[in-house]
Amino acid sequence: MGEERAVKRFDTQYLTERVNETIQSLLKELIENTPDTLKVYSQEFAKFTLRPGKRIRPLLLLLTYYGYLISTDDESDKRAYMLAGILEIMHAFLLVHDDVIDESSLRRGEPTLHKIYEQLTGSEKIGKDLAIVVGDIASFYYFGKLSDLVGFGIEKEPFQKLLKLFADCYVRTGYGQLLDILFTGNVTESALRDDIPTHISLYKTAYYTFVYPMLFGYYLASGQETEETRKLQQIGEKVGIAFQYRDDILGTFGGDTKSANDILEGKATILVKRTMDKLAEDEKEKFLGLINKKDKSESDIEMIKLYMLKSGALNETIKDVTKLVTEALSILAVLKMDTYYKAEIEKIFRKVLDIPKVAF
Repeated sequence: MGEERAVKRFDTQYLTERVNETIQSLLKELIENTPDTLKVYSQEFAKFTLRPGKRIRPLLLLLTYYGYLISTDDESDKRAYMLAGILEIMHAFLLVHDDVIDESSLRRGEPTLHKIYEQLTGSEKIGKDLAIVVGDIASFYYFGKLSDLVGFGIEKEPFQKLLKLFADCYVRTGYGQLLDILFTGNVTESALRDDIPTHISLYKTAYYTFVYPMLFGYYLASGQETEETRKLQQIGEKVGIAFQYRDDILGTFGGDTKSANDILEGKATILVKRTMDKLAEDEKEKFLGLINKKDKSESDIEMIKLYMLKSGALNETIKDVTKLVTEALSILAVLKMDTYYKAEIEKIFRKVLDIPKVAF
């Protein structure tokens, strides 16, 4: 089921280019409004934000927006692109804080922002402190920019709805981050029984990357809450959890980089839960001891992987990824959305099914 709507049809390359132009404009404004003695820090944040990325959140917003739009005009398009640009900048702010928390040195193959600030100031502590505050400034600044939507003709009710959704998005993301911090290197049987890994997947990935961007696009286009909003949420939850499960697989068994970061850090992933569910009681304590061990040897890492493989946790998780994406696609198929944009969204979802064989 789908509809043919009287809107222009843009491919994802065009949309990405327009989003990048919008991001550049929004960041230029931030730099211009920064005191002269501090401009260098805003400029470095801007460079960090503009590093090449998938732009999945703004793309999902715009594809959903155009998919539900009946007629278009310059003002409504400006609203959509501005919110899409703000989403990507907010993503950068969260990455900055995430890198400080994880004590990461690299992001997308280049130094993390706090490491750049460390180089500028000669102090590791000041570098981290600056990154935290610059991230905060960016989040507050662009939350304030949402008020510009009124100038583009948005009505009061959808504007209030968008503001509430925007706040909810980052509150839920924060909850996911708290859970991740609390249970990294501190995985417990009770946490796994409570399915903390899936809660983290929902809060940190599903809502943040899929559910809310699609809802933003929908409300910008229609302004009305309907059965479609419930379906969009269901779709986003399923694909988002699948996306995180896939990430857990790659973070454990490695992708092209053969990474085992999730094992090294002791993350509470779905693979850890599934393995624990299948182990005999006398093996559970040993497995959790390895997961929570601070300094893991190569043999520790290989033993953890072996547990996951022999238990069937890896194969079960791969099957779940396929099941969740398939269920999401079946709901997507019945949405009252323009068929062209629906197909573009489907392409994004199907990429979640691509789990490199090197991961095994």
